[in-house]
Amino acid sequence: MTARSASPSSVLGRLCLAASLLLAAPPAAAQGGCCERIGAPSLWNDRTGSLVTDLRARRAGDIVTIVIDEQSTAEKRAETDLGRDSRFSSQLNPPAFERPKFLRDFLVSLNASGRGESTYEGEGRTTRTDRATGVLTARIARVLDNGNLVIEGRRLVKVNDETQTIVVSGVVRPWDIGPDNTVASSRIADGEVRLEGQGAVSERQRPGFIQRVFDFLGLY
Repeated sequence: MTARSASPSSVLGRLCLAASLLLAAPPAAAQGGCCERIGAPSLWNDRTGSLVTDLRARRAGDIVTIVIDEQSTAEKRAETDLGRDSRFSSQLNPPAFERPKFLRDFLVSLNASGRGESTYEGEGRTTRTDRATGVLTARIARVLDNGNLVIEGRRLVKVNDETQTIVVSGVVRPWDIGPDNTVASSRIADGEVRLEGQGAVSERQRPGFIQRVFDFLGLY
């Protein structure tokens, strides 16, 4: 028996027939079948950030750690040296004619001379050194239009009725934040670092009332 090969036209016709049958068949869901399309939530979440970048803080409410290392030194020196020397002399030359005695005594008393001298020397010097170190975790308050981040952080520590408050605020650039979400305090623009203490120790460091009055009046 000799097998006959199908002609290309017959094969093409069968393919067209099969395609038309598939397109004409209604979906299983429309026929009330058991297979239904299940809607699953997307694996993408805008809040988790990009899949190809690190998870650095860049949105309002994100946490960023500030490494505080502030040091400032100021020195001022002034010297003043003032001097003044003044002299005066007056003499009345009477006429060459003969004068009575009382007139001679009076004219002699009109001769006068004097000298005045004033000196002043002053020197002042002021030196001040401040340093603050620590770590404070802050929160991004808002994001500016140019992408910079406004951060605000506050920590309150109370030990033995002594309260210490650390407040840090300012503006940082997103690329100044490290991969571990830390930023140096020197990178904060318009930065404000305040260390405030309140309690028994702080009160003892303040001068007394009488001392402050004397300082105000400059009595010594």
